[in-house]
Amino acid sequence: MSSAKRTQAQRRAETVDALLDATLASLIEVGYAGTSTRGVAERAGVSQGAQQYYFPSKAALVDAAISRLGEQLFVEFAAAPEPDATEREIAAAMLDGLWRLHRLPITPAVFELFNVARTDSEIARSAVELTTVGMDTFRRKAKALLPTYAASAGFDSLLDMVVATVRGIALAASIPGAAPEWSDWTAIRPHLLNCLDALDCPGGHQDSGDPR
Repeated sequence: MSSAKRTQAQRRAETVDALLDATLASLIEVGYAGTSTRGVAERAGVSQGAQQYYFPSKAALVDAAISRLGEQLFVEFAAAPEPDATEREIAAAMLDGLWRLHRLPITPAVFELFNVARTDSEIARSAVELTTVGMDTFRRKAKALLPTYAASAGFDSLLDMVVATVRGIALAASIPGAAPEWSDWTAIRPHLLNCLDALDCPGGHQDSGDPR
């Protein structure tokens, strides 16, 4: 009996995973507007009845898929730094990680959801949760790994500026044909590091040279 129950639970988990994977694939390929519950069910290889049983609406599907993706990405972003790295090298690695996070294939679909959230309260809740958890994760990691910089009174606002800069450039660059109008990451990155160096840190800075 218990073995049968586990098998049923596994089948349910596999169905949910297939639906969420199919939702993300659809968002990447055709965006939020082009994603439909029927299309997701077909991609997942399950009946639409099964899809509706687990996720009764398109918004519920997207919410679950983005939430799971966010959890996976935040765990990856919170990975430990290289041993013996200086604080500035850690800061540079965090910037690069933040940039990679905003250049994933799913990112344009997430930006599209932010726009939908203006008029869709259900999507708005998902967007707020995603951005809140993301910022909290980024702030906690930055304060834990960059204690010298974090001692500055301007550290929190600098983190907000960094995220806003990266997100804004990634958003503009996600528009087809718009990327050439913006400086690439290798040009933006040094300016953000210089802003970090400009903080008035009581303990001083570790290794202000540009990490390579």
